[in-house]
Amino acid sequence: MVYEPSEEKRLILSNIEEFAKRKIEPISKKVDEEDHIPEELYMEMKDHGLMSLLIPEVYGGLGLDTITYSKVLEIMGRYSGGIALSLEAHNSLGLNHVFLFGNDEMRRMVIDYTLKNARPVAWALTEQTSGTDAKNMNTTYKKDGGKYIINGSKIFITHGVSARYIVIMAKGERGISAFLLDGESPGLERNKLHGKMGVRGSDTAEIILRDVEVPEENIIGNEGEGFRQAMKILEGGRIAIAAIALGLAQASLDYSIDYAKQRKAFGNTISQFEGIQFYLADIATNIQASRLLIEHAAELYDRGLPARKEISMAKYFASQVAMDASRMAIQIHGGYGYFRDFGIERYLRDSKLMEIGEGTNEVQKMIIAKELLK
Repeated sequence: MVYEPSEEKRLILSNIEEFAKRKIEPISKKVDEEDHIPEELYMEMKDHGLMSLLIPEVYGGLGLDTITYSKVLEIMGRYSGGIALSLEAHNSLGLNHVFLFGNDEMRRMVIDYTLKNARPVAWALTEQTSGTDAKNMNTTYKKDGGKYIINGSKIFITHGVSARYIVIMAKGERGISAFLLDGESPGLERNKLHGKMGVRGSDTAEIILRDVEVPEENIIGNEGEGFRQAMKILEGGRIAIAAIALGLAQASLDYSIDYAKQRKAFGNTISQFEGIQFYLADIATNIQASRLLIEHAAELYDRGLPARKEISMAKYFASQVAMDASRMAIQIHGGYGYFRDFGIERYLRDSKLMEIGEGTNEVQKMIIAKELLK
């Protein structure tokens, strides 16, 4: 299969590429250094449809299919891993959970708020003692008349401080359920975590819940459906993480090619040396393989076909390629690649999260093996 976007989607991707080049590239270094994405950029991204990429047009979104959505995140990954991750966490996880499993009233409330205020929706699953092992979470809920009472804590939550709405998973008598939580609820404490290695920009937080009351109409779906919902959301999220990794790898390759054509040593540009050429050939081949894995997984996902194995393959492989490509880029740039001013080392720091987020690569290999051995 060769991805051939329609003329409408081609125009969308072209406009987003132009926006990223004009608005994101000039501030990407500052976003990384200050670990902050300006609020005005979120407003501009909202105006370009980037805050509602998967939401159907009838609700005011772009209504992209998963393949085209992955192309958007690949573009963003080339210019800023931090901003790309912010968009992924909002579109793939928080907002998408509400849209796929919430009722129509909930959907419209959250989508309308997002389109008006350009504030991301957070998604809270991970805890200090249960990341991949989500069924063993300690955050609990209980029904109390016309409301639910939630107690517990979550960790490493993207937009956990800035979000007005948070999708949160908690365990009760009927299993794990998902709730839409107002970020201004009494009893909710949100603490920003500092010192991220990479993908800097969006806030990452610890969330503590002490007898937080949630109206019964804010349960997403039915009681006990939260785990199944979360696993579905994570499948789409893994495709998105793979796409960001692909963008990071492509940027590393592009910078390396440009530098190798200019840098001279021993009377020749280093692009003439076989060792450098082999670096570039290996990474370019693996980038193309990543792209095809992502497109195949996205197509299966959009068609509603079984895709767990293919999604995990795409995420596992693309994230490894991003790490390899960024290491190669630093090696080719030599001492310049090691210093922040040149901007190359950021791709290595950003790429590392791609091997961790939305399920570590070890988990992806477990999924692949399980599917193979069925």
